[in-house]
Amino acid sequence: MLRLSLLCIAIHACYIGSKVVVSLLAVELGASQATIGAIAALYGAAPLVLGVHSGRLADTAGMRLPMLIGAGFVAAAMVTGFLFHSIASLFVVATLMGLGFVYYNVSIQNLTGAHGPPERRARNFSILAMAYSTSALIGPTFAGFAIDFRGHAWAFFGFALFAVFSLVSVVLSRGIPARGPGAAAGASRSTLELLRNAPLMRTVVMSGLMVAAWELFLFYMPLRGHEIGLSASMIGIVMGAFAAAAFVVRFLLAYMLRAWSAFFVLSTAVLIAAGAFVLLPLFTDVALVFATAFVIGLGLGVCQPISMMVAFERSPAGRTGEVTGLRLTANNVARIVVPLVGGALGAAFGAAPVFWMNALNLVAVSWLARR
Repeated sequence: MLRLSLLCIAIHACYIGSKVVVSLLAVELGASQATIGAIAALYGAAPLVLGVHSGRLADTAGMRLPMLIGAGFVAAAMVTGFLFHSIASLFVVATLMGLGFVYYNVSIQNLTGAHGPPERRARNFSILAMAYSTSALIGPTFAGFAIDFRGHAWAFFGFALFAVFSLVSVVLSRGIPARGPGAAAGASRSTLELLRNAPLMRTVVMSGLMVAAWELFLFYMPLRGHEIGLSASMIGIVMGAFAAAAFVVRFLLAYMLRAWSAFFVLSTAVLIAAGAFVLLPLFTDVALVFATAFVIGLGLGVCQPISMMVAFERSPAGRTGEVTGLRLTANNVARIVVPLVGGALGAAFGAAPVFWMNALNLVAVSWLARR
């Protein structure tokens, strides 16, 4: 799991950190909140179309090929950001990053679910989720300090090195399968069969709503920080607090799941995060913003590992990658729709309604989980 965690961190740090760089560079270039929302939505455009395909590729061709494709596109996105500085280039960066991340991410999650015996699955997904938290801490923090000390271009260049490390590691690794568990399956595969699976679909819908909450925080916290006069490095630190909280709660998740059901933990945690989202736009003091971001991280931190674990366990045999791709497709519907709605709200009424919309979203997740 250590190697998988490092491979996850390398690309996910690019994915999360680039959002900070893209968001702040767009502000500097004079983009409106609606334009920034459109750029944010493009992070989910390619994954929306290719999510299921990337999962089927992992099931049949194995994990190595989609990981190589994914790391290559992420590197291309960061090089584009390094070389070109315009609003148009930011649209290209977001599109390439979304394209690369979906291929890479599906395989990482599929490898984790298949790693070791079934009784260690919850532990493995908790470790992977902690890797996501680590990269969510590294990415924004690196982005903020790189921007303050060297500028936006060198922030992109630094992330390009992360992507190259991942690409070389996958090429040299012999432990990543080149053939998937569904490669020999002769039966036709219909996504409609998965859509008719009611318990699986509830998990997929909740996953999309939870990702929407996470994504809005990542994109609108830098904008809120800019509104109240925080420097880029301080914005990175605040978002690092969010990531650190998610790491802490994921470390404790295995112990929590021994005491309570997964859905009780999930429903309670997202309600706590919803309350923090209500309060966040009311604060301008950096200490209160820092504390609120930490509480949101605690609440949202349990979402991803529980979602990954339940979706993997409810997947038909030989189709875990396809189910992961379907879940990521739902996630990317949220990544497209929610930033567009959030951008329109932000342009019309400011940042506060965006955070309050997020709170209502999480209340809906809690209700679904309790059902």
